[in-house]
Amino acid sequence: MIVKDGNEPRPSRSGYDTTLPLDGARAVYSYVRPPAGSTLEPGSEIQARNFSPRLTEDPATGSATAATAALLAESSDIPDGELTFRFVQGVDMGRPSLLVARVLKHAGAARLVHLGGRYINVMRGSFDLPNAT
Repeated sequence: MIVKDGNEPRPSRSGYDTTLPLDGARAVYSYVRPPAGSTLEPGSEIQARNFSPRLTEDPATGSATAATAALLAESSDIPDGELTFRFVQGVDMGRPSLLVARVLKHAGAARLVHLGGRYINVMRGSFDLPNAT
């Protein structure tokens, strides 16, 4: 879903339309594990990208990162304990973020995911709801 435009990679609309909707999905969260030959150990850095239907990119996607961390934890050989994963996202769009997920695993299943990290706040908003109780 990424094509080269000169030296810059950019999202491909035809690739996006061909791939989605895949069971109702509205966005694509993709990640790359550490290079071949390395093991996915706690603290490993994972490169991630997230694209929406408008082909815009999200520099930090907390909900998808937490779900991916749980998936990676469940696929690890560690039956019980705590695993930590570092996700880097937004680098290609010039808005790098670091999300760190800590997954508590028990009896082979991810039981709890804690997520935090660094990001650049680009907007803030609020709602004024008159007559709200």
